Amino acid sequence: MRFVSIENLTEGMILGKPFYGNLGQFFLRKHAVLTESLIKRIDMLGYTGLYIADDFSEGIEPNFVVSDELKNSTVKAVHQFMSNLQSSSNTVTLTQNVEQVVVLANTLVDEIISSKNAIVNIIDLKSYDLYTYQHSVNVCVLSGVLGSALKLPRSQIYDLASAAILHDIGKLFIAKELLDKPGTLTESEFIEIMKHPAYGADYIRNIFGFKPAVYVPIGQHHERYDGSGYPHGISGDEISLYAKIVAVTDTYDAITSKRPYHEAIMPHEACEYIMGNAGLHFDPKTVYLFFRSIAPFPVGVSVLLSNGAEGIVFKNYVSFPMRPLIKLKPAPGQTARFLDLCNDPGALNVTIQKLL
Repeated sequence: MRFVSIENLTEGMILGKPFYGNLGQFFLRKHAVLTESLIKRIDMLGYTGLYIADDFSEGIEPNFVVSDELKNSTVKAVHQFMSNLQSSSNTVTLTQNVEQVVVLANTLVDEIISSKNAIVNIIDLKSYDLYTYQHSVNVCVLSGVLGSALKLPRSQIYDLASAAILHDIGKLFIAKELLDKPGTLTESEFIEIMKHPAYGADYIRNIFGFKPAVYVPIGQHHERYDGSGYPHGISGDEISLYAKIVAVTDTYDAITSKRPYHEAIMPHEACEYIMGNAGLHFDPKTVYLFFRSIAPFPVGVSVLLSNGAEGIVFKNYVSFPMRPLIKLKPAPGQTARFLDLCNDPGALNVTIQKLL
């Protein structure tokens, strides 16, 4: 099984795993044959690609740190809570909603801790229309992975996951037209946007009584290590550990997602951006941990190499996340070969150029 970008999907390809659309409803069964109309429909929904099965990828099984079923259930719960928050002032209902979200966030943490995957697959099937909810869940998963890598007690990872999944709740108090505005914001518009961390922290503290371990990171997730962030411009160790983690995971997932005001960038480009801002926007220790916990090029991703060869990522190395083992696409009549970008001296000048 391999991941193929939406622009490289072709009619007749066979789906490698079930595909769920929108709010987790079943969309396509495993082994479904793709048609031109299906590909167009999936593209219109804003998804970046699909996992397909073929002879070349036979035996390759990508690692998923949490199950699709759990992620879908959590997206649904986040959607219900945020929708009710916008349409209802019934505190009892909203409290039940947020409690369900927290329970599912804790369950995500339980799956992460029990997972034997050393490196997390960060290629994600995202819908443009459901970005807000999927983004919250993705940030929760990635933050939970970092909390687990830090060997924090389970109870502390629960708090981190709760902060992560609720980190953008303050945006519900900002006009949607402003949040989705293409192009440059005016100074007054940006000042309003910068209020959302404080809005979110105040809301979950005052309405739901969350403890500081949860609401403080929500209020600080846009603070930056060098003091250039907002809303308070604090820096270094003035920023909580959980906020430092959410700052990295939030940025990664945001810039790899297609939005009205920017195109998605490739995972490895996002990683280079984060690495380049270690010690500036992001805490260097958190960045180091992030790159020992995630895979910019996960197992099963189709890639084009700088030497013109095509292949599939077959294995990742914890210490060298940008240099995986590649299964090369064979010429007709030939057997597939492997190229080890990490350990093969002859491959030192070969890089991954893009995802296919």
